[in-house]
Amino acid sequence: MSLGPRTGVVAVVALVVVLLCCTTATGDVFSIALDDGRTDYVETARIDGAWYFRLADLARAVGASRHWNPRTSKMSLAVGIHRVSMASDSQFVALDGESINVHKPVVMRDGEYWTPVRFLTRALGLAVNSEITVDGPGETISIVKLGAFVMSVGLEERPGATVAVVALNDRAEFSASSRERGRIDFFMPGAALLDSLDVLDGVGLISSVELVESEAGVSGVVRAAPSATAYDAQMHTNPPRLEVVVVAEREQSVPSPFLKGMKNLLGTGASPFETPDDGVVTVMLDPGHGGEDSGRVGRSGLLEKDVALAIADRIAPHLRREGFYVFMTRSSDSRVPLKRRAEIANLAGADIFVSVHCGSWHSAGASGFRVSYYVPTPDDVVDKSSAGTRGLRRGVPGVRHGGVGNLRWGGLQESLTDESRVLARAVRGRMAGALPNYDRGVGGADLAVLAGCAMPAILVEAGFITNATDAALLADEGFLEDVAGAIARGVVEYSHSFGGRNQ
Repeated sequence: MSLGPRTGVVAVVALVVVLLCCTTATGDVFSIALDDGRTDYVETARIDGAWYFRLADLARAVGASRHWNPRTSKMSLAVGIHRVSMASDSQFVALDGESINVHKPVVMRDGEYWTPVRFLTRALGLAVNSEITVDGPGETISIVKLGAFVMSVGLEERPGATVAVVALNDRAEFSASSRERGRIDFFMPGAALLDSLDVLDGVGLISSVELVESEAGVSGVVRAAPSATAYDAQMHTNPPRLEVVVVAEREQSVPSPFLKGMKNLLGTGASPFETPDDGVVTVMLDPGHGGEDSGRVGRSGLLEKDVALAIADRIAPHLRREGFYVFMTRSSDSRVPLKRRAEIANLAGADIFVSVHCGSWHSAGASGFRVSYYVPTPDDVVDKSSAGTRGLRRGVPGVRHGGVGNLRWGGLQESLTDESRVLARAVRGRMAGALPNYDRGVGGADLAVLAGCAMPAILVEAGFITNATDAALLADEGFLEDVAGAIARGVVEYSHSFGGRNQ
């Protein structure tokens, strides 16, 4: 059957309409809210009824460079040390060689690459280590920087050593210690697991590796064979990874050509396995309040949460220069529940916990600084749910925990009262010699933020925010630096005396 001229025209028009509806409609623009406060824009298109985004605009927004490979007919983005490659009409892209399904195909129109929503939220998000969200109705894209992701965990046999390799998508802060023979604990604050990981069975000098994710970050336990005598933990950049190296330093058991290689593996940071309470290595700073919890408000509008964070930010570099690992329960204006603060310290295996606050009172005449430690009230319930003091670092050997929520408080801070008092006195002594405001001394109090800590813990009030004279000091940059320096010197003094009391 043949079509007449009129019918043919109608059919062609209908086909054009179908193609227009099912392919591309361009011209819309989404705004991109970047983590550093900048705003950028990306052109969008509706392709087969779905939102697509122009790759060139995305690359500009995240600071990536584009590369076209004529041999493979693939486009790639280079973002720092990461590379995302893609081919037109394929729904699979590769991040550093690992395939990721973005659910809809990448398409090329008029020489431009266009990517679907899941390319942003999955592949690009991993490459720039950020959470990317797309709000279609609001026509906005937000990019928020995240902590590092653990991509995988593996074991490698090397000359004279076995290495646990924790592969990451970005470098991360970490601490590592051995508080029990044959066990190394490490913690990466703010990190997360890309996928759930089972306990990894060991080879060589490592018997097992276990990682656990919490809101605070990723904690890990490496268990070593009885013949292991030393370990080292190092963060590498290219590619990003944490390596925990375990060796058996017995020359007679290691072939002589491998001795030099073994020492190179360990570098200068090698540590023997240690016993509990052998020194102060890690300090957890806890800036009080945060987020919608402003704490007390001074007469001039000064907020306690801002003062606490400003002081903690100044303490940290002092302690790092002294060689301590330093972490903070919060580093921005965010709310952290009281129970969670102790959990973070316990999961990090902190040796000292210092909570920073301002004093306040209904009378404007009250003033001065004070350092407190935990003393429970007589009716304190010992088995109440709290901060997981039987956590990863100080846990029971061989016992696996599903998460911090399953751990119970065991009244450990009560057994640390004497040590906490010694720490408080050391810090107060340094503050008394450096600060101009009234010295309110040292005292015990039933402070919830300290109750669940599994290490010596104190709370420092730098001054009364409700007192006009103290509030003026708390708003002064020089005074805040003096407070921070005094607290840091007190911690250093305590750490120097700690080892001698535990010989």
